[in-house]
Amino acid sequence: MIDHSPYDNMEIPPQLSSVVADALACGQGKRRHKLRLLRLIAWVPVSVAACLVLLLNLSPTFAQGVCSLPVVGDVCRIFVFREYHSENQFQYIDAVVPQIENTGKTELEQRVNEYLQQLIENCLEESETRAKEYYDAFVATGGDPEEFRPVGVNIDYDVKYISPQYVSLHISHYETSFTAYQTDYYYTVDLDGEQVLTLKDWFGDDYQQIVADSIRASISQWSQEQQQQLLPNLDLESLITEDRSFYLNEQGQVVVVFDKYELACGAAGRPEFVITQ
Repeated sequence: MIDHSPYDNMEIPPQLSSVVADALACGQGKRRHKLRLLRLIAWVPVSVAACLVLLLNLSPTFAQGVCSLPVVGDVCRIFVFREYHSENQFQYIDAVVPQIENTGKTELEQRVNEYLQQLIENCLEESETRAKEYYDAFVATGGDPEEFRPVGVNIDYDVKYISPQYVSLHISHYETSFTAYQTDYYYTVDLDGEQVLTLKDWFGDDYQQIVADSIRASISQWSQEQQQQLLPNLDLESLITEDRSFYLNEQGQVVVVFDKYELACGAAGRPEFVITQ
């Protein structure tokens, strides 16, 4: 049994609540508060370290928020490796590059990290091209260059699932301009097998039938209005390929993701299905 008596008598400084709030905000992608959090931690009394340890154990969101801080960074497998913050006449960028570490598999880490770095660099290059095209079109149609609103580019990540064996990441790429643009990337790594997983790796040779049958069962529970949003003559098996996007949820279940307009009309958004066998 854990003895809580040292913590019961601990005097909690009033500043701790703001430290926790900033860490939670950081975990939700608001990394602009990170420097403020570091300054706050610098003068929080040493006795509060025990409280921070308890929060790391009890709150995954808190742990994610502080995982990139040097004080506790070594306990995390995923951390912010690089940040991009820039602005010009075409766009303003807020992007982060995650990396994986402490897996004990150096070659795997290098392969995954190189992929993540290249993926985000490609996203940034594509965003710059689109932003310049928007600008040129705006000016060509009579717009005043001084009135052009730069395209907002946000590239972020969140850890969907993490365990000693699996890590499942989501990379989001979102742009705001005349029209919204969004792309999502999912990346699930088997640390023991030292490979990036596909649906076939997870479910075996019959993965198409297994996944399609599970999705049909979920759709059967939809309301009539929701089912009417599905595209006509839908062939699920043809959409279930080895490179179909998926991630592991908090329970370690496979969640298959479809892009907008891929499975249903735009009003259905980006449908996701938990796959059960």
